[in-house]
Amino acid sequence: MKKNITVLLLFFSVIGANAQLNVYGGIEDSYRNFMLQSHTQFTKTVLNDFLGVGGDQRFMSNNWVSGGATNNFNVTISSGYLFNYDFLGQELHAKWKDTTIIVNTNYVTRFFLVNNNRTHNFVKSPVIDPQGNFFFESLAFDEQSTDSGKVQLLKLRTIKQIKANKNDYLANFSGDYDDKLDNKIDYYLVSPDNNFVKIRLNKKSLISALEKQKEKVDNYFKRTSGFDEEIAAGLIRYINE
Repeated sequence: MKKNITVLLLFFSVIGANAQLNVYGGIEDSYRNFMLQSHTQFTKTVLNDFLGVGGDQRFMSNNWVSGGATNNFNVTISSGYLFNYDFLGQELHAKWKDTTIIVNTNYVTRFFLVNNNRTHNFVKSPVIDPQGNFFFESLAFDEQSTDSGKVQLLKLRTIKQIKANKNDYLANFSGDYDDKLDNKIDYYLVSPDNNFVKIRLNKKSLISALEKQKEKVDNYFKRTSGFDEEIAAGLIRYINE
């Protein structure tokens, strides 16, 4: 059974400076005039966790996590809210007490989620995605990362829903007729001049894409062994120092 939940027109830009004075109040007080009703597939069980709607195969986490969202006025709302991100619908969900909210990300410049004691920062990238349909995880996040001289390493996770084929032999054998979620992850390097390149997350691809920063790249890998996402992020932070 579908349930109406509140869609929050979070940080509606036309409310101007007065909104900045109120964003930390209760949801009824701050956003009374900026709510609409919308249908969602979610039931009240999502007030507890996301396991029934895909869990971390679809969301950042199986559970609500702490975090915050920053609006076009550079004001961040965090206290009192829990969050989760849906990579299938590319939607930011928030929870306030017993109310679940779909955040209108047209008015959000970035947000962060704290999952397993690690902070994940998500930003828009007009260079890669001019329509602003996606949020990219910034693996070496810096609030000044779009300024001259800064390199960004961005991760985009997208999901396609594959409908179950009831004529499939394995499905008939196992009795599993559920739809599947196909996760895809792409990585991008954005240079200070706002050019970008899609890369594979490996040392060879990263070295090739950072040819202009060859000296720093060589120095970094001389004192670093192995390779993973965190090492790649460390290289970008080192380059941006």
